[in-house]
Amino acid sequence: MLRGAIIGFGAVAENGHWPGYTRAKDLEIVAIVDRGEERRLAARKVSAELQTFATIEELEANTALDFVDICTPPALHAELVLAALRRGWNVLCEKPLVLDPADLDRIREAASEAGRAVIPLHNWKYAPIIRRATEALRSGAIGRLQHVEIETLRFEDCAAVDPANPSWRRDPAIAGGGILFDHGWHAIYLARHWFDQDLGGVTATLHHVPQAGVEDEATLLLNFRNGDARIFLTWRANGRANRMRLIGDRGEIAIDDDTLKVGDESIRFEHGLSAGSHHPDWFETMLPDVSAAFRSPETACGPFEEAAVCLSAIRRAYEIADVS
Repeated sequence: MLRGAIIGFGAVAENGHWPGYTRAKDLEIVAIVDRGEERRLAARKVSAELQTFATIEELEANTALDFVDICTPPALHAELVLAALRRGWNVLCEKPLVLDPADLDRIREAASEAGRAVIPLHNWKYAPIIRRATEALRSGAIGRLQHVEIETLRFEDCAAVDPANPSWRRDPAIAGGGILFDHGWHAIYLARHWFDQDLGGVTATLHHVPQAGVEDEATLLLNFRNGDARIFLTWRANGRANRMRLIGDRGEIAIDDDTLKVGDESIRFEHGLSAGSHHPDWFETMLPDVSAAFRSPETACGPFEEAAVCLSAIRRAYEIADVS
């Protein structure tokens, strides 16, 4: 059993990660680190056996660990990942992994020197409907993939947003950007995962929130060797929905929230992609791959470089985008 700690016990940790760990076979959370006493109290309520600490230094001094799971806002990720690697811990980290390419290089080098794995939380690949779509694609159901369309429609930046307590997702100093760093990160790694090719050019159009420093709508066109992906993201929709199309030279796979269509076959899933924001079942399904990477860190290069592609595409989009 690998022993770990969650750093940052906010909503996604409490409602998404913690439930997954309670059912994991070889990963165990023994401690929580959070600067807020209220969140440490919340951790002790979910399990009286959890140790809780205010700092990573207190954690190190009192607990023997194999890994940490970083669930803080994005601006804190890089230094926490590096601090964990210095202590010889493997790392699972919420997306976006980091905000600055220079931090990515530092982490890549530190992970190599430490012989430890750094795994980005790319959990959308583990959603049941997306896994089934990927299996159909890999089986040759639509021939060679040529075009991908991904639409993410939201009417706010967070499903649990509180008007009296605005989300950090609209603060560029904490989030790094707007919807591109939030939902866009997922869409980019899905497109790359499906094409299984290096990313070429990027074209982008962004709409910025009035009197704010982040974008609330984005359109991206990603070019791959064998085709392209069009991604549309918005926090300005009338409701929540996710739609995806994978078009090959011999057919099409379509995802409409909870319904998958492969050719003439239609499959309805229990939950739609837009249902909720914590997805504990996706997280639980991902954990065996995380555990395997922690035990064999040399296998972690693929997921890490997938995160590097996401960061590169988003940074390029910000550089060249038409902005309204």
